[in-house]
Amino acid sequence: MTQDLIERALAGDEAAARKLHNDHYPAVLRLAYMLLQNLQDAEDTTQEAFIYAFKNLARYDPERAAFATWLKVIVTSRCRDLQRRRRFKWLSLQDWLESDREPEDETDEHRPEAMIELAGMQQTVWEALKQVPRKSRQALVLRYFGGLSYPEMAQALGCTISTAKSRVAYGHQTLARLLGGRKEAALGYCTEGTE
Repeated sequence: MTQDLIERALAGDEAAARKLHNDHYPAVLRLAYMLLQNLQDAEDTTQEAFIYAFKNLARYDPERAAFATWLKVIVTSRCRDLQRRRRFKWLSLQDWLESDREPEDETDEHRPEAMIELAGMQQTVWEALKQVPRKSRQALVLRYFGGLSYPEMAQALGCTISTAKSRVAYGHQTLARLLGGRKEAALGYCTEGTE
């Protein structure tokens, strides 16, 4: 299905390109928001990522990664570029949810509140996650909320696979320390839904 849409988009079919965009926009926006913690920046970065993706659609190789993964790598790269240019104040995802600015896709896998309710520790874990050093925080977000594998994370973060694994491990340790006696619950929260 996705490959058919890609081929049609490459042939100039605007409806196919629009369908690709609409199908993947909520997940890409959610990932950008989780990395940047600013809705306007996330929307801008998501738009830049789609512009880049459609300009380079002919370079997409389905043998290397799923289209959704390719988009996540692109948006992660754009987020990293933006973060390099300036420092960010991390905002609560709960604040975003309370602002009534939720993605249009209402399926469970695209609703941020469905993800953060996984272990019943949403606010505690998110507050702790904001205190994790930036590189480890990015790795945790990509791994557990972006669904990227370690090789995909390494590509997105511009590091080796072992460095990506180390950043996740350090992030786990930091979360466990920050959450004290709730270590198992926090790690269960982070690993829920991963393979």
